[in-house]
This record gives sequence, structure tokens and C-alpha cells, in this order.
Amino acid sequence: MAKAEMRHPALAGESWPVIGVRIHREGRRPRSASWRPAPLTVLEEVLLPCTWPELERLAEIAVGLSRARVYVQGLAGAEPDGRLVLCLRGAPGAVRVDGPLAPVAEVLAARARTAALRVAAVHREAGRQQEAQVWRARARRILKDGRAARRGRSVRAASAGLPTLGGRP
Repeated sequence: MAKAEMRHPALAGESWPVIGVRIHREGRRPRSASWRPAPLTVLEEVLLPCTWPELERLAEIAVGLSRARVYVQGLAGAEPDGRLVLCLRGAPGAVRVDGPLAPVAEVLAARARTAALRVAAVHREAGRQQEAQVWRARARRILKDGRAARRGRSVRAASAGLPTLGGRP
């Protein structure tokens, strides 16, 4: 199924992971967004995307494997209620989410993992065991990347292979 054809599960009334983002709107469109309180912003629940490339990048950003920025855009097909979805740079109508990601990074990684597990459950219920297994493996990778980020990198990786004083052998 092509990305243009894919409908977000939230449009069908299914439960889908969200994260709180402070949004300033002009009419129905977002004008600015922030992780932290800012003037004229209102805390809104923003949906996570439902495609793997976007979920993967958001998880990489959350665990510190990527320094890319997070954006929000209006959810296609959700015009009456103006729901928003997290996205990446280059999406049409996207507005960058300002502020430090660190306070919400762990929550974002967990929500991305939850979204991957939801997709796996949908595939499992539809009898597509192989697709479900692929999505469970993706969710497991998000979990492992998060654990590795919390442990930190090895001294060798941090020092680019050069010996360090007082470092681990």
C-alpha cells in the first residue's frame, strides 16, 4: 500500500499512541509548536505516525541516534477536528517542534514502540503472522536502542578508539 493511500488508524476510531505537544494555531492550522510551555500555546495530544520509516526516525531521534528535528502537521482526512500527527522535515504544512527533546525523549521512544506493537497486533489479528513478526522485531529494536542509549556508549566509541586516562580497559 502506497503512503498516499495509507489511512491513519486513528481516523477509523482505533486507539493510537499520542504525545503532548504545545500548539499555537492560526485558524485550524498550526502556526508553532513546542515541547515546553510557550506564550499562546495549548497542550494538545498529537498522534504518532503509522508508517515504519517515520516511526523508525522518531525512535532514533528519541534515543539520541539522530539529531534531526521533530515536526507536526495536520492529519490528512481529519479536517473537522484538526488532529495533528508527528512527522519529519519536508512534510507538507509541517511546523517544527521547538524546545529541548530531552524531557520527552523517553516517552517518545516508548510511544513509538507502542505504535509498532499496535501494527503487529493488527497484522496478527488479520492472520498475517509474518508481517506481525516483522513489526514485533521492529518494536524490540526500538527497546534495545533505548537501553543502549541509557547505558551510554563504550569508552572506545566515545574516544574514537584512542586510549583514555582512567577509562575502562
